[in-house]
Parts: sequence; C-alpha cells; structure tokens
Amino acid sequence: MAGAQRDCSLGEGVYFLPEDYIGFRRRLVIWLVDLMVVCMLLALIKIVSVSLTDEQDMTSDFVGQFCAWAYLTVLRPSRVRTVGYWVTGARIVNLQGTRPSVFRMTYRLLLNLYSPFNLLYDLLWVGVDQDRQSLTDRFAGTCVVRRKSQPAGRSEIHLVYYTALMFIYYYPRVVPPREIVEVNEPETILET
Repeated sequence: MAGAQRDCSLGEGVYFLPEDYIGFRRRLVIWLVDLMVVCMLLALIKIVSVSLTDEQDMTSDFVGQFCAWAYLTVLRPSRVRTVGYWVTGARIVNLQGTRPSVFRMTYRLLLNLYSPFNLLYDLLWVGVDQDRQSLTDRFAGTCVVRRKSQPAGRSEIHLVYYTALMFIYYYPRVVPPREIVEVNEPETILET
C-alpha cells in the first residue's frame, strides 16, 4: 500500500524562530498604548467638532470611527506602524510573511471587538500557544513578530485543532518541519 498523500491545499507559509514571536507583556503594552492613542484621537475629533459647530452631531462619531479603523487596520501593518507596535519593536505579517491586506486586518479588528474571546482570554492564550500568538491572530491568519526578524524557513499550512473551555477551535497554522534526530542503534553485546 502506498503512503497517504499529504494535503497541501492551504499552500505554503513562513515560520519564525521562537524568540521572534511577540509574547504576553509586549502585547499588553501594544494594546494599552494603542488604546490610549485611539481614545486621544476620538477625544480630539470630538473637541474639534464641538468647537466648530457648537452642537453634538453624528458626523464626528463617524469620522472618529473611521479614523480609529484606519489607525488599527491601515496603519498597523504599514511601514509606519501604530505607536504601540513602534514602541515595542513589533510588526504584523500574514502566514506568507508579507503585510496583511486591509480586509484581513479589518477581520482581525472585528474579531477583537465582537468575538467571544475577551481580551483576558485572548492574552492568556498567548501564554500557552507554542508560537505565542493570540486566538484573534490565529483566526485572522496573522503573526505578530519582532520588527527586524526574518523567516526561519518555509513549510506547509495545515489546520490545527484545539479543544479548550468546551469549544473546538481550528485555524490555519504554518507547521514547521520536525527536526530529524539520528537514532543510534544500541550495540549488541555478545557474550562468549
């Protein structure tokens, strides 16, 4: 019987060295800094709107939401990056090692805002994940790595399954090849 054929339908991606992935503390700093920047941006837009029109209107809310969306989806994967990513020396890439699209980043933002994973659960996942990636990163197909890190290699993308808190999670993940370990056969001792 011939060996089973490997499923390569999800394509190929890149993986990084374990020390290149951003861990819990840096992610917390990113989250706090970017939250402060977005809050200051929204407050500034509201102050300017009220000072110009002397009344509350929905336009400033829409402008504020658009600016927050642009900051968190367009600016974050760009070369400029957000303030949180700049302070921690991080960048975000997709599974192929390139900049994520605006659509993928919007999906990631929606997962952060409306998913069943709250921030605490998402950050705790970073502590137990082999590549220190959050669930929103896993489901969005993104990785947060150090700014100057280079991919360690290329490998196949497979669906990985986890069962946690009575939920079954599966998401695409670049599975690095296993190290080949040479096994020395034990020497046989001949008794004479």
